[in-house]
Amino acid sequence: MKKLIFPILVILLMTAGCMPVVPAPANQLPIAYMDSVSPTKVSPGGKIAFEGHGTDPDGTVVAYRWRSSIDGELSTSASFDTTSLSEGTHTIYFKVQDSSGDWSREIYCHITVLPGGPVAPVIDSFDASPGVIAEGESLTLSWDVSGAVAVSIAPGIGNVALAGTRVVSPTKTTSYTLTATNEVGSVMSTIQVVVTPVPLHTVELFSVAAEDGHVKKNGETGPDPNVGDTPSNVAMQAFLSFDISMIPTGATIKSASLDLTTGDIFGSPFTRLGWMQVFSDQYGSLDSDDFVIAPGYGAIDTTRVRPTQPISCARLVSAIQTQVDDLSSRFQVRVQFERYSFNNREADYLALGAGKPRLVIEYED
Repeated sequence: MKKLIFPILVILLMTAGCMPVVPAPANQLPIAYMDSVSPTKVSPGGKIAFEGHGTDPDGTVVAYRWRSSIDGELSTSASFDTTSLSEGTHTIYFKVQDSSGDWSREIYCHITVLPGGPVAPVIDSFDASPGVIAEGESLTLSWDVSGAVAVSIAPGIGNVALAGTRVVSPTKTTSYTLTATNEVGSVMSTIQVVVTPVPLHTVELFSVAAEDGHVKKNGETGPDPNVGDTPSNVAMQAFLSFDISMIPTGATIKSASLDLTTGDIFGSPFTRLGWMQVFSDQYGSLDSDDFVIAPGYGAIDTTRVRPTQPISCARLVSAIQTQVDDLSSRFQVRVQFERYSFNNREADYLALGAGKPRLVIEYED
């Protein structure tokens, strides 16, 4: 009979609505984190940036609160800036609230606002983006200064506003210096921008022997690029052809050198015929009309003695660039002496050698 007492008691309690209630688990408090408070020491009116966040193991963070031991409530945002803190050493407190309405434990740090009166300007930031560029590219300088009456950036920029940006295109690695000045003095900040050179392509070309040759004043042509005069005092002009078809459309010629030092010399052409001159002359295929009777003007190069080193000059680069821009597959030159001939019974000429003259070109895409 006693065994029936407990079940009957349970039934009576359920009927009366007196079953025990299991309590809900306690809410876990959120946790606050100060990510950044910068700077921690500032002149009056200087800008201080605050950034924080929070986590909650059993809910979400829904509110934030920053306060100062001196100035009281500062902000209810996760991050903010201020320039209005009072003079003195502040204890900055930060806490977060979860979706259950509970606040985290406050965390804190210290910042100092220096005493009032004239102070040096403060460079809050001075940056370059990007810090490394290729030759020919641009970058952006940005800056933010407080407490200055004048701000300048060197080299090449000059006076600027207290805050701003400027797009620059340095041609080489450059250090930019920002100088901020007021009645107290000047402060400076320097950043370096690295400029990497664009890779150059180099081609080495020998003249096309089948297109080289000479033309005499009497209209005769020959396969050897000889310049000077014959034993019978007939003037000769040499012609050289180089295949530049491998240089891509749109390329920029950066340097070039033309080597005419390999030829053999006969007689005394430089003594008897004067200056040797090299001209850009896109003659195509040689014929009798290619001999130039008029005096030569606009030469790429002139020399009073036999060449001992390659010709390398801006006029040569420009002449090759013109052919590349015109989508030509050839760069050709004419070589002649200042005087056509000398009254002498022996040959005076320089034999450049078909296929031997060399042209080296550097270019960028």
